[in-house]
Amino acid sequence: MRRAYRLDVRLAVVVTVTSALTLIGAGTILSMEFTRGQFAIEERGLSSQVEEWAGLLRRASDGPVVLDRPAETSGEIDPPYTGLLSGPRPVYGYTVTDGAGTVLDRSDANAPAGRPGPAGPDPVLSSGPTLDGAGPVLIAELYVPELSVWLRLARPRSDVTALTNTFFAQSLEELGWAALAMLVVMVITAVTIVRVSLRGLRRVAAQAERITFDNLGHQRLAGASAPAEVRPLIAAVNHALDSIRTGAVAQRDFSIHAAHELRTPLADLKLRLESLASDPDRDAAMRDIDAMARLIEQLLQIARLDGSTVFSLQSLPLGETVAQILQEAAPRLVSAGRSIEADGLDSPVRIVGDPTLIALILRNLLENVRKHTPIGSTVTVSVSDDGTLLVADTGPGLPHGFPRSNFARFVRGNDDTRSGSGLGLSICETAMRRMRGTFRVEPGSGGAAFRMIFSASESCPERAN
Repeated sequence: MRRAYRLDVRLAVVVTVTSALTLIGAGTILSMEFTRGQFAIEERGLSSQVEEWAGLLRRASDGPVVLDRPAETSGEIDPPYTGLLSGPRPVYGYTVTDGAGTVLDRSDANAPAGRPGPAGPDPVLSSGPTLDGAGPVLIAELYVPELSVWLRLARPRSDVTALTNTFFAQSLEELGWAALAMLVVMVITAVTIVRVSLRGLRRVAAQAERITFDNLGHQRLAGASAPAEVRPLIAAVNHALDSIRTGAVAQRDFSIHAAHELRTPLADLKLRLESLASDPDRDAAMRDIDAMARLIEQLLQIARLDGSTVFSLQSLPLGETVAQILQEAAPRLVSAGRSIEADGLDSPVRIVGDPTLIALILRNLLENVRKHTPIGSTVTVSVSDDGTLLVADTGPGLPHGFPRSNFARFVRGNDDTRSGSGLGLSICETAMRRMRGTFRVEPGSGGAAFRMIFSASESCPERAN
């Protein structure tokens, strides 16, 4: 199964990667622009320099043209840029060339190689190697018509590259921590914004957790606090819940109608069988009819619990209510060869419940005792002062692996379809939920034991939908 991702974590990763790529891209573009601008500055400076030095050309007494090279400034630049703006001394190299390309005079270092271009009044910029094979260098050449020579002035291109690299290295050293801090602040801000924006979605998730089959008729998701992008999903979920509710109502109505239609034929069939002489086939048919009648009755009970039937929750004396129910239900159990004991019926504890639902629970449990315990077994009904009711028997107990809570419908402890439909415990649990209580198996008992925990009595009655 694919692991679900967290939106805030994904956003943090996206913001981090995007910010890093943005910084790298911005740095690259800035470096390119800085280098191009620096080259433009160097080209303009080199053009001015060659025009200035052209006036220092002279013809020597022995005939060749030479350059009276001026002294270059030796002022040092502050670290880390020392030597980068001026380079190692001397900064400029030069050659004095005639029309045939013959070098008449040259500098010791950075002397540009190559033939001069066409004669013209303005400096011409180019790049190329030096006579020593080094390079490349920036070259500015100017034709001097008075002497019929070209002055070619050069400066290493590496000066500009070194200046750019040093500038950005120093900037990164000085501003890198600030950029990292800004990136961290951006990530934290983005994650915080996402978490704040998702508060409404978390409230919707809490609403979804509270929706059960019992409140499906009136509980829906409220999308007012959710982001606008999620509201179509909320609307779709509510529509799906409406469809589920419609299907559940149709199923419940079918169960009620079918059960009502079957009760009368079963009652007529039972009367006809009772008029016959007793024999094994007749007795087996009577048991089958009783099982079918019991199933129909349980289907009606489930339909009422799942439907819109309203039960009145009120403050009840638990002991007195249980005693009244036992007076009606105990004779059937005793006549089947089981005994019943009661404890704590005089307890004054009051609980919140509905007499009809409590009677439904006790009758289902006592019917299970009658069906699943041998003759001579005893069932004990105990009322505690903490508002709990315990029903325990001395029978064989629940089968191994039988669930202790969340009882599914139509799950039986054995494969004998005549022993029951597998609805009784589910009915008990559903009835307790309708009374805001819990129903569970009590461990540690020799037989089967079930504990019902009721809510404490409240002053105002409620209605269980």
